[in-house]
Amino acid sequence: MYAYFTSDLRYAGRVEHDALAGTTERHWIALARPTVPAVAVDSDSAGANGAIFELAEGLPNHVQLQAMTDVLTRGRAAWAYWPAEQAVEVVDPERLASWRRHQQYIPWLRRVGSRANRVRDVWVRLPGGLRWIYRGEFPVRRSDLASRLDMLIAKSQPVQLRAFTPARTVAVYLRTDYWLEEWLPSDPETIRQLASGVDHLVGLTPLKADASCDGRCRTVRLDTPRFTAGQDAIVKAPEHYLPIVKAACLATAPTFIYERLCLGQSAGAEISQVLQIPYILEYPGSEVVTTEALQGETPLYPELYARTEELALRQASFVVVPSETVKDGLVGRGIDRDRLLVADRSRPIAATLSAAAGAKAPATRPRNATGDEYKERVQDQWNENPVGSHYARKSQPHTLEWFLEVERHRYDVYAPWMRDVMEFALHANHDVLEIGGGIGTDLAQFAKHGARVTDVDLAVGHLQLAEENFRVRGLNGRFVHHDAEQLPFDAASFDLVYSNGVLHHTPNTSTVVREIHRVLRPGGHAIVMLYAENSLHYWRKLVWQLGIKEGLLQRASMGEIMSRTVERSANEARPLVKVYTPQRARLLFAQFARVEILQRQMETYELPAPLRWSLGAIERRFGWNLIVKAEKAR
Repeated sequence: MYAYFTSDLRYAGRVEHDALAGTTERHWIALARPTVPAVAVDSDSAGANGAIFELAEGLPNHVQLQAMTDVLTRGRAAWAYWPAEQAVEVVDPERLASWRRHQQYIPWLRRVGSRANRVRDVWVRLPGGLRWIYRGEFPVRRSDLASRLDMLIAKSQPVQLRAFTPARTVAVYLRTDYWLEEWLPSDPETIRQLASGVDHLVGLTPLKADASCDGRCRTVRLDTPRFTAGQDAIVKAPEHYLPIVKAACLATAPTFIYERLCLGQSAGAEISQVLQIPYILEYPGSEVVTTEALQGETPLYPELYARTEELALRQASFVVVPSETVKDGLVGRGIDRDRLLVADRSRPIAATLSAAAGAKAPATRPRNATGDEYKERVQDQWNENPVGSHYARKSQPHTLEWFLEVERHRYDVYAPWMRDVMEFALHANHDVLEIGGGIGTDLAQFAKHGARVTDVDLAVGHLQLAEENFRVRGLNGRFVHHDAEQLPFDAASFDLVYSNGVLHHTPNTSTVVREIHRVLRPGGHAIVMLYAENSLHYWRKLVWQLGIKEGLLQRASMGEIMSRTVERSANEARPLVKVYTPQRARLLFAQFARVEILQRQMETYELPAPLRWSLGAIERRFGWNLIVKAEKAR
């Protein structure tokens, strides 16, 4: 029996839930609030074995923290519960210390952030004010725009388009090429074909309405940008259209966005990223698009035009091309052949898209029936979003070059420290187990250096890709589909257990660590990467930008915020994500004889330019990864 306290610390009654006794960290559990009328009591008067504290906001306040402390002081168990998320977190002294740090740092972040915003607003608004005074135009800050587009390209991930039927299907036909002033000759036919396969077609365009489209497309006339003269206006136009298109898509909730490529325009691809709406790109070719916009004028911003085109191609669920020649050209640029559709005007475009979506849908894969909602989400996440695959830009999927391109990015760009710190070359003739091997990139490094390797993974999609990776490289390995909380191996079977970025996704992390200890031979080692709470990424990106600036902490826990945003996703899966301090990690590996903790992972762009020379030193103190190296007693 556990006492249940409402968000205002009033006693609501008692809860009996068998699963609570087995919780260790964060778990998915639905609790029904007791129906007994709430009365004010202190945290011990309920006479229960523990207390459940309902939270209305993302973090407990000072009064709730004190009540939790009182419960723990009396030797009883305590949990924080977010009803909207149906999630509980075990309250222990280390968790209380973490929440107190949040309560201490958040006011400071608000003050510093508000001052930084005021300074930034001055610099952002000053050029506009000067233009208003002098009626002049300042040059485009092309380096800033290029950096922003590079970030968007790095995050690009096609959103899966599922097979659909015309009934209750809404599609958006987007055009932001305001310089054309009127529809292209091909537009009415495209609209007719789209409209014939959906229930509602909404046209978002600044172009004048075409009478031939009446009755087929409900056109919403978009305002043109304030400045429309010259190529400066073209590269600045996405700033104008992005909020307008976003609002329209939020209102219409389309099944997909269909856009004909426009020179320098990125609003459609960006909205697809932000709102996770499938994005269909009609690609007539770079030269056609450039000629339509510039009419023979020399391009002033070729690097920006190339980047917006790359973003659209990488984000597109499907790319509709006019011929096999154009298709072959895109295949040579590394665009997935399976996402390229040659236009067939004898068949409605919408029907072609629906059929292609059905054909490209992932086959039903065997699943581990875990009975745990978070583990089910993990399987959904990694079956459809192979880790690291989005970094392969120049090669076709499932080829040797594709796997090697992922590898080069991982060790040359993303984490150059990994080859040495993870000891890939130091385990020849050892039996190595990796928990959650992804597409096999790290495991292949151990195998190349002479280790006998085994991969155990909850997501069968990852296992299939890892096997394929080993096959095209000519490497040997064993691949096992199983839950790491119950490893299917005898005790003392391995010399090394390796896991990179996996254990913080499973609810019972301590159970996995005990299993690691069991399957290791005496004197064996574990190398495990966990996400770090005391990191720049956590406090700046997750707490400040998402939690405070966007207000998510007012209604969601940090666990929910991380589930929504940390892992790349082209579907609606929200895997469990946890962060650790070095102290909490040491407690997790307390049964090991020796524990060493390193901190790494920070990319150059995360630091201001004047501090980038000291990246290595800052990374060792505020990196996103905690690397735990533990040795089992001999």
